[in-house]
Amino acid sequence: MRTRTERTGTRETRYGRTVTEPAGSGRAVTGRIVTEPTGSGRVRRRPEPVGGAARAGTRETRHERTRPPGGGRRGPVPRRGVRNAGTVLLAIALVYGMTACSVIPTGGKSVVAVDNEGKGSPLGDPYARVIAMAPKAEWSPEEVVTGFRAAMASLDDSGFQVARKYLTGDFAAKWNPNSGVTVYRQGGYDKFAPPREEDKQAQVTLKGTKTAIIDQDGRYRPSGGPLNQPFTLAKGPNGEWRISAAPDGLLLSEADVARGYLPVDLYFLDSQWKGLVVDQVRVPIDPGANFAKTTVERLLRGPSSSLRDAVRTAFTDTELIDVTIQNNRVVVDLTRRVDPDLIDPMSAQLAATLAALTKGGWGFEVTVNGEPYYPDAPLQIDAQEQSNFDPWTTPDSVYPFYLADGTLRLLDKENVGRPVPGRAGQKGVGFTRPAISGQPVQQVAALSGGGRSVSVAPLGAGGEWRVWATGVSLAPPAWDRYHTLWTVDRPNDHTSVITRHDGDNKHRYRVSAPDLETFHIESLKIARDGVHVAVVVRDGLGEQVQVGTVIGEREGTRIANLQTVVDTDGNRTIKDIAWKDGKTLYALTGKSELLEASVTAATKSLPFDSRIESITALDGTLLAGAVDEQGDRQVLFWNSTKWEPLVKNETGTTDFTENGPSSPAFPLG
Repeated sequence: MRTRTERTGTRETRYGRTVTEPAGSGRAVTGRIVTEPTGSGRVRRRPEPVGGAARAGTRETRHERTRPPGGGRRGPVPRRGVRNAGTVLLAIALVYGMTACSVIPTGGKSVVAVDNEGKGSPLGDPYARVIAMAPKAEWSPEEVVTGFRAAMASLDDSGFQVARKYLTGDFAAKWNPNSGVTVYRQGGYDKFAPPREEDKQAQVTLKGTKTAIIDQDGRYRPSGGPLNQPFTLAKGPNGEWRISAAPDGLLLSEADVARGYLPVDLYFLDSQWKGLVVDQVRVPIDPGANFAKTTVERLLRGPSSSLRDAVRTAFTDTELIDVTIQNNRVVVDLTRRVDPDLIDPMSAQLAATLAALTKGGWGFEVTVNGEPYYPDAPLQIDAQEQSNFDPWTTPDSVYPFYLADGTLRLLDKENVGRPVPGRAGQKGVGFTRPAISGQPVQQVAALSGGGRSVSVAPLGAGGEWRVWATGVSLAPPAWDRYHTLWTVDRPNDHTSVITRHDGDNKHRYRVSAPDLETFHIESLKIARDGVHVAVVVRDGLGEQVQVGTVIGEREGTRIANLQTVVDTDGNRTIKDIAWKDGKTLYALTGKSELLEASVTAATKSLPFDSRIESITALDGTLLAGAVDEQGDRQVLFWNSTKWEPLVKNETGTTDFTENGPSSPAFPLG
């Protein structure tokens, strides 16, 4: 196995977008902590209302935490906790991977400043720790619930033993903290009269707004609606209050999740072992392990349920021992070697998954039981190995196509369009909504015959249009990375038939999609990873955008795991959709909106130009077809601050013109 050299320097993307990745760049993890001390010099604070950051059930500690080079752990040396009568304190430790940590309060006027000095370590950024403490006998019901919430957020109590101390014996045996996480934006407790001395039961209701759900796989899904969560408490024989009824799973605030969960993009392999597929999850931070080790451990566990039947992994029959840094490389130590044919896929999975931590500036090495991977040589992996394995992860030198004056044209680096070779580059009649396949054999598919057929033409000398599909009402065609064409016929308003055309249309297979077949599909697009699929669906309430996964091949192909990313909103229509990458989708609405949607984040609006009628995207580049009030056309480019005309005409200007540039399309866009 060759030793791959690291890529360094700057990568420039067209249209004025430049991304710089200096070699060796990492996240700074050294610095100082600045806090606001009390008069005694001890960092502390008094309790705040529930809407603030203070909580019961946490204690202040001050310790030094260091890691030896091998990633081992020296345990904390706690100092005396601080608590006045009737006072509840919250302490959060700011922990540095491979450095020391301090303890700071949250809320109030305290300040945390981190100096970015020296070369960063990819093993972990600073993170905040909530140190839980057991309940006190004299705590009120509200303080007990506040302490229980803090204990659920503690990273140091992975078994939730401290949290169970807030529960009655019977309920502690039943409570299941591993059934998922409800994320909320904190409001406050319902006002209630303090319990009387003779009361044996009490109820505390936490109010707020639900913002997300994290399932058992770690999938983070935006949610909504009010939070009205009751906690029932029972008084014990010694007068102490304990929780006797509460929901299973964890109830964490947005701040708890930000402190305690690491957002991770895991990368797996498509069914043909050709491409990388992202799986976005949240991983609980383990105080006893660095971030890189936590991430690789989660990678080796396999994909989340939405991708489980659609992807593969190179990590078979091996386990992780440790992740360390040696000689400016991230070293991943496994228990056994993978099959020789899986070394390149394994290398790509590791490089892609750890890219967010390493910032592309650290190479990798894989060892087995602490020894070199090969008997006579190490297995070293380039920092950008994922790009070598799957060029679509960081596409470069990919130019868009567009229609103008009835011809298909390719935009060059000077932003001047040239007709493509073959019949598609000659004036035709009635071809609309072009879709471009990937390399090496590039073809264009387009609607023809007034939407009753889809025609395909090779982009080469002598390439002729051929009809590949006919129907009553066809949606715009789409290609996937395997040179398969996808078409959708709508025989009526309540039926959609999805077909995949394999092998240059020699084989046609109906795709099973039970959740879509009884709806009107306006549009379907396959992401460049070949697995994620987006559909615009119309029902009696309006139009919405759903994202799912493609599972299987040929006659066994099905679309499953659909989730709505753009909800129905009255009479709003969806004019077009375009994949940015395997995680993010753009949606163009009929209400002059441009939305960025994802299954792991709330939909957000982007600046819009009312002239836009179609969109296409590739990585960080977003283009739009636009028409002005006079019916003249041009392709617009989003330069991160505003929309600008892109295509130059014969005179070198970028004016809107009659029969001008329209319907831009990136390959596999």
